[in-house]
Amino acid sequence: MRLHLALISSALIFSSVAAAQASDVITLKNKLKPWQPTEVSLKGDQLTIVIPAANVDDETYKAIASGGICSPIWTKDVPTNYLKNIKAINVINKFKASGYSFENPLSTCNEMGKLMDKPAAALLLGNTHVFTVSK
Repeated sequence: MRLHLALISSALIFSSVAAAQASDVITLKNKLKPWQPTEVSLKGDQLTIVIPAANVDDETYKAIASGGICSPIWTKDVPTNYLKNIKAINVINKFKASGYSFENPLSTCNEMGKLMDKPAAALLLGNTHVFTVSK
């Protein structure tokens, strides 16, 4: 009996996490429309945003991170579980070969919302690393 309850509980937790992450994809597709991403996808605890450009420059990345990913958190315009189980968001070029990886997006966005522009940008960059596909 306990095993059945444990299995059912585990299944419910897993399905609610999966549903929350699927909701993140839908939310981001909506919030990122100004940047016209060609793909927003989920794999494990990472989201990938593919933009229709050959390169992802610093300004585009910062605009997507602040304006598309974080600002809906600051305006409370997202579901309560938004990005809760996401460890990284990869913002990459149309070739899916290079870009930036935004680590710990929920906690970083929450902290950025409490800061002025320059400290917020520094915090964002401190939680960012270059994304490249090794061959």
